[in-house]
Amino acid sequence: MISLRSVSIEFPGKMLFSNFNATIFPKDRIGLMGKNGSGKSTLMKAIAGVFKDYHGEINISGKVLYMDQYRTFDAKTPFEYYMNVADTPEKEKQVRSILKGLGFNEEDWHRDISTFSGGERTKLQLGRLFVEEPDFLLLDEPTNFLDIEAIEFLKKLLLSFKGGYMIISHDRDFLRSVCNKFWEINNETIWTFDMPYDRYHEERKRIIETQQRQVANLQREIQRLREIIERYKKWGRDKFQKQAKSREKMLERMLEELENMPALYLEEEEKRIEIPVPESSGYVVLEVKNVSWNGLLKNVSFTIHQGDKVALIGPNGSGKSTLLKIIAGELQHEGTVTFGYKVNVAYVEQFVDQLDLENTVFDEIFEELPDQPDYVIRAYAGRFGFKGENVFKTVAELSGGERQILALAKVLLRKPNLLILDEPTNHMDLETVEALEDALKEYKGSVLIVSHDLELIRNVCNRFLTIKNGTLIEVEEPLYFSREKERQEKRKNFEFEERKKFRNLVKSIGIKLEQLEEREKELSRAIDEISKHMLHTNDYQELMALQSSKEELETQLLEVMEEIEKLKLELKRLTASNADNS
Repeated sequence: MISLRSVSIEFPGKMLFSNFNATIFPKDRIGLMGKNGSGKSTLMKAIAGVFKDYHGEINISGKVLYMDQYRTFDAKTPFEYYMNVADTPEKEKQVRSILKGLGFNEEDWHRDISTFSGGERTKLQLGRLFVEEPDFLLLDEPTNFLDIEAIEFLKKLLLSFKGGYMIISHDRDFLRSVCNKFWEINNETIWTFDMPYDRYHEERKRIIETQQRQVANLQREIQRLREIIERYKKWGRDKFQKQAKSREKMLERMLEELENMPALYLEEEEKRIEIPVPESSGYVVLEVKNVSWNGLLKNVSFTIHQGDKVALIGPNGSGKSTLLKIIAGELQHEGTVTFGYKVNVAYVEQFVDQLDLENTVFDEIFEELPDQPDYVIRAYAGRFGFKGENVFKTVAELSGGERQILALAKVLLRKPNLLILDEPTNHMDLETVEALEDALKEYKGSVLIVSHDLELIRNVCNRFLTIKNGTLIEVEEPLYFSREKERQEKRKNFEFEERKKFRNLVKSIGIKLEQLEEREKELSRAIDEISKHMLHTNDYQELMALQSSKEELETQLLEVMEEIEKLKLELKRLTASNADNS
């Protein structure tokens, strides 16, 4: 259990939150929400004991493990990294099992960790947490750099985990699947919601609307009172002057009430991005034919048509980003990449690299809108989340996600009709991801995007391409292969259950046959006995009784024989049917 008592965290000139009280129970599954810079990671670090410059008390019982978003390691190779915490023979066995389960071959176990991709390093850290057998997990952006398959694997790990956890993530589908409580840092307050993700969103909307109504009603009453006071003063009589003074006291109380209202749950001005409409391209936007590269890609071919929004998916290391770089002209390759008529392509990752670290956000937007007045540039930047004084932040001060959205803001002003994005949501907060999604849905050009954010690509894209073993396949939906694997498992389970049912049915028929055959023998013996007895009696009454009993037994025997025949035919049919299916 974790208890927080009167916890406050502030930095010079900025209060993150104050006097927060909460109890985290051992099996709580909490999603920690809030904008970038609101204090999510700082709060998590305070609970983990990494950040200590806070006021109040944080008390922890049990083993709490923390995984930050920067993926640091205390060993050179995966095997060493895991064995550092495998302090029992059982855990040593578990190390091998988890490494294999995470998709690491034995030859990878002794590779230098620095040679692994970001997604592979994330998987290594996640796997080790479960070897350490914690009571509670603190995970900061655990899905960053993970491919879709790994995110699904992580969901299963967490859902089967016996302890509790707190997670910071921008992945809505992931949060919806694994969390049932949400905390949101908003306007220097932490709001708690003991409910699933979709209900949390509905509740926050209700809170916002209620508070907006309360403020609007109070402001209207203040305005009405000011008008009354003004009229009384104009009329000038003593009686009205007294009324004016009385109303002024009421006005002061209302203004004080407005000033001292509880911290509002702020809904940021909607980051709806008005996308400049690009010039139409030809019907064929991009044609990739027989592209191969360094053994990683083998004869990859596909075509993007006007208006297509295409997600490129596949495991980490499968060649997705490599293919984007080939299309962007950054890598030599075999095969051809041809852009269609009037195609103006923008590879957003190139724009991220081109941002000047010393420039402000305002400077970067101004480069694209040099003839526009300052208020237009600030308004445009505000649509991407750079509001107020944030427009004067330097690029060096921006997070990775903020740089991505700034680069996209610049790119869109150039009106490309083919947009290429590589993992744009990494390090974005949830609101910025939603802003990006709205922008891509509204955008009138074609899109080719690499992303592991299931909700984003399902909501934006109409086609899904996946790279599997170096070749490219078009699939019906992002989790096609996982679903296929699940279907195969279900089919196997179904077949096993069917075989089990078959064996049980055959066994049941066999037992019934034995019982019926035994009954047949009993009835035959009884009929024989009556027949013999009938030969030795001259009593007419007894003879008639014996004949009646014999006929009754013969009827029973006939029924038993018919049932035996029916069961034998059923057994023969089942055996033949099973032979055909195997």
